[in-house]
Amino acid sequence: MSRRIVIVGDSPLSVLVGRQLDRDLAREAHIEVAHLTRDESFIYSPHITTLLGHQNFPLKNQLYRNVRSQKTTVKQINLVDQRVITTIGVIDYDAICLDLTPSYGRSEIKKIGQLVTRLINEIQAKFNSGRLLRARVTFAGEDIMSWQMALALAADTVAYPVPIQRALLIQAQYPSITILKEFLADNGVGSRKSVAPQPGLTINPPSSPLKNRLVRGALLDDKDNFVLRDTLNPEGHPESIVVDTKWRHRQNVLKVDQTLAVQIAANIERFLTGDRQRPIKLPRPSGILKGQKNDFVWIGDLESRRLKAKIIGQLDQRFYEKLFRQFNF
Repeated sequence: MSRRIVIVGDSPLSVLVGRQLDRDLAREAHIEVAHLTRDESFIYSPHITTLLGHQNFPLKNQLYRNVRSQKTTVKQINLVDQRVITTIGVIDYDAICLDLTPSYGRSEIKKIGQLVTRLINEIQAKFNSGRLLRARVTFAGEDIMSWQMALALAADTVAYPVPIQRALLIQAQYPSITILKEFLADNGVGSRKSVAPQPGLTINPPSSPLKNRLVRGALLDDKDNFVLRDTLNPEGHPESIVVDTKWRHRQNVLKVDQTLAVQIAANIERFLTGDRQRPIKLPRPSGILKGQKNDFVWIGDLESRRLKAKIIGQLDQRFYEKLFRQFNF
């Protein structure tokens, strides 16, 4: 009898889960694996080092041989009926992995770049006519993708005349980590709390592929977070694995996500074969930020913007490159 596994998610984690299934379960004739995503591009946030220049994001389906990657928007998931309602139809499943990591899509990043370019052109036109227009671009999210986008824009503005650079203020929502605040400031990103209001743009944080309350049949707490077992299953739904958003907004190290993906894929296989699932150990939040002057990393409580940052960044870059080597499964 045919069995269907559905992965829902936009972030690299959902792709890494798909990769694990691609090399094992998805090769079986009676197993179908579908990855439903709002964006076909694989966006690894440390590569967003420019907002105004050329960007090259590879396609997710380049990483699959046996998994079907499909671009769609999920409108609702019913855990009781084991059904996903999407903009292209209804999909039934036997097992599901729901990755709710907030992410920007390729089209969103392109649109933000166009809006910023328009604002800079306006500033430049005012300056050329002898008037001064001060404006700001505020990245409202306290998350790693928002910080990386702010750093990318700060690096882009270096190419403009000094008066234009001074007229455009780039701001981000600062976290409570002092050394991270210093890193952002050193790389041209100011605190949104430290300045008076000015005209310009506010860039909303990246969004999750689905709001938690639209997952019918799942128990939520008073803050709308999923109540999950140590196997990441919602209570009463061993066929479902959910990676909630509450700790994902500061995670972008691929190698760390890979350890989580291996555990998720193994538990999906255990469920389908009738074996008991094992507790999933969530990795510590681990991030890489790339600035024009230096890089910054954190692995749990370890913070560094010098040698350790460079080494960890290089190792993760090698892992990224390995993912896209043809036939390296």
